[in-house]
Amino acid sequence: MRDSTPVREVDARRPYARLVRWVEPGWWRLSPVGLFFAATYFLISWSPSLLPRTWYYQGYISGLVAAAGYALGVLLGWLARHAAAALGLQVSVRPGAGRWLRLAAYAAATLAVVRITVANVRSQGRTAAYVHLSPPTPLDWASSIVLAILIALAFLVVARLLRRLTRRVAAAAGRVLPRAVATGVAVVLVATVTAWVSDNVVLERVMERFAATAARTNAQPPPGRAPPVSPLRSGSPASLEPWAGLGYQGQLFVTSAPSAAAISATTGRPAVEPIRVYAGLTDGRSVEDVADAVVRELVRTGAFDRTVLAVLTSTGTGWVDDWSVQSIEYLSDGDSAVASMQYSFVPSAMAVMTDRSTVRQAGKALFDRVYAAWLQVPQARRPKLVVGGESLGSYGGQAAFRDVSDMMARAQGGVWSGTPSFTDIAARLTAARDPGSLAIAPVLDNGRNFRFATSPADLAADYYGRPLGSWLFPRFVYAQHPSDPVVWWDPAILGAEPDWLREPRGRDVNPDVTWIPFVTFWQLTTDMAVGHDTPDGYGHRYGPELVPAWAAVLGRSPGGDYSRMLAGMRQTVYRSP
Repeated sequence: MRDSTPVREVDARRPYARLVRWVEPGWWRLSPVGLFFAATYFLISWSPSLLPRTWYYQGYISGLVAAAGYALGVLLGWLARHAAAALGLQVSVRPGAGRWLRLAAYAAATLAVVRITVANVRSQGRTAAYVHLSPPTPLDWASSIVLAILIALAFLVVARLLRRLTRRVAAAAGRVLPRAVATGVAVVLVATVTAWVSDNVVLERVMERFAATAARTNAQPPPGRAPPVSPLRSGSPASLEPWAGLGYQGQLFVTSAPSAAAISATTGRPAVEPIRVYAGLTDGRSVEDVADAVVRELVRTGAFDRTVLAVLTSTGTGWVDDWSVQSIEYLSDGDSAVASMQYSFVPSAMAVMTDRSTVRQAGKALFDRVYAAWLQVPQARRPKLVVGGESLGSYGGQAAFRDVSDMMARAQGGVWSGTPSFTDIAARLTAARDPGSLAIAPVLDNGRNFRFATSPADLAADYYGRPLGSWLFPRFVYAQHPSDPVVWWDPAILGAEPDWLREPRGRDVNPDVTWIPFVTFWQLTTDMAVGHDTPDGYGHRYGPELVPAWAAVLGRSPGGDYSRMLAGMRQTVYRSP
């Protein structure tokens, strides 16, 4: 006997029946125009950028831009259909001719896909060679394709669920409002709710998770590091700042200083023990409170009696580039004091995209307080006050100054490395560069006070090797690699080609790299995540290049065996995370 139960009643007993009824017929039907644009953007996403990407970052980019391409194609197709209908246009092709046209289109598309894919794979291999990294493997490419498809499908599902929800809301509103008004109300309402949920629920939860993880890492002491015993270090028994309160990066900072004997052995000159002070972002302290604590540590250790006093702004996690710190210490024969502080726990890449105000506040608070205390020292006894920072630390450190003149008036030199292009002072200097100089290596007043260096050779000559003029004090160096994505990342790249991509590429950048609207921004975004994977001298790794930069700023000679000094520093310098 056949079951006479209606089909809908049977379906209703299935767990997914409600979802199936909610989804409209043809829900998975895809737009040919949308697919064309999705495939085009997918292929473009494989084009080379500054650094070779891991398979998962490549998959993320490809999936994201393919979904965006599909959305663009659907929109253009919709506009074309409605424009044709409004104008009464109609295109028809005989069945036989239509088949041949489709075959020709498929053949041309296949040939183009193969050719572009081969070109992109080869070009990304050249990118890897430029920065001395291994190129992606065939398994990497295959994995990235699978991940890209999954990500694109996820975006498609979310978009169609939102479209279906909008239609439901419009239908409900249409009972009391005109159809056009109801549709507009539905679009605005769904868009507003989606934005609120994305920002206040999804993004906030993700940020809370990251912050919690970063806080746990910050609370753990670095392996193999014990509290310092020297009173010249924060976190020592004599310090006003407890060891546990310095945080993970602060503990690394105060325990990495070289001894006077190590400095003397490499320079061949008498040396003293350098001073390092640091304050952590403990519970209940504002950024200004932390800066005040740093000044108290400087006073306690006698830092204002040294010949060099350096204020270095840390990155988002509280990290300070130890190559910068030890360069100052070796070049000054240990007669130096270096001060820094913590203002956050989260990595710099996340802080750049979510909170740029705190680092600016911290950079200004720290320098202003140190500068005020420095002014209290009799002028004849004041140490040379220099500044510096890397990446987000460079961005925040320069926020202490109103403009270029203010920086030259209050600081007596500095080294900024890996400075983001949206940093106010750096952007102004780049815009005011001498005619004929490049955006990747600007020249100002023939190198009178400021020098941008893509390598140590640029400290004495411009990018083309032409000697610069006299270098007067105070001296400031901007170390920036053409292959450093942190330097060039800027949301403006979404829709505008930057100067550094209109000009000849840098010596460590693949000439195939070009600006692509929307795509280049996301390529640089993921490049930032692998910026530290390169050897020193490429990407976001400056390392030994900071030694000659600081030597020029301080007006000091490395002395002794320079290669032995670098070898000794490599044994003790800790690398950034």
